[in-house]
Amino acid sequence: MRTAARSDVPTPGGTPRRRERSRPSKHEDKLTAILRVAAQLFAENGYEATSLDSIADRLGMHKATLYHYAESKESILYQCLVRSFEDLESVVARMADRSIPVLERLHDFAAQLARAQNNDFGRCLALVGARPVNQVPGGVIRKFQKRLDTTVRNLITEGIADGSIRPCNPGLASALIFGALNWVPRWYRTDGKLSVDQISEAFVDIFANGLSTVRR
Repeated sequence: MRTAARSDVPTPGGTPRRRERSRPSKHEDKLTAILRVAAQLFAENGYEATSLDSIADRLGMHKATLYHYAESKESILYQCLVRSFEDLESVVARMADRSIPVLERLHDFAAQLARAQNNDFGRCLALVGARPVNQVPGGVIRKFQKRLDTTVRNLITEGIADGSIRPCNPGLASALIFGALNWVPRWYRTDGKLSVDQISEAFVDIFANGLSTVRR
């Protein structure tokens, strides 16, 4: 969670002074720790096998204290999703900027998505599978995922219209990109030869340029 922005505050003499950014509260620090540990346990042991008790135990915290910050596993899973892609709004806004070539925006989106999926919070979402995601009330995670899919479909459609992408099914093209990137958290290692950015760049290059040197 971002800290509050600085603002002008009148002094007793009437002259505005700058107020420094507020420091993260203890509540925010504790919540972040809870979510990170929960995400790690979801990824290590699976969502179903991870209980609130096990999260509290890993934290050295009483379960009653845990309930002060999170009322259920479902709410924790949703908050992990939000933390995984905190810059979603700015990323979606950039994807709508038609002054930037479509394929450049697609590279940017893939890089942002890969980073989000391979931090502690995003990795757990990729590994827990569809069933826990569907259990979150209101379908909020599915709505989040649908928004990402719509963003890519819109980019593909725009690229087809301006001639930078050959005619294809935008839904299948989007599924191809997400299918490739969704699998990365299952095999990616931070000590491997490639960074997350290099992987996403390579995937989009293959997607955009294909494998064959022969034009059909």
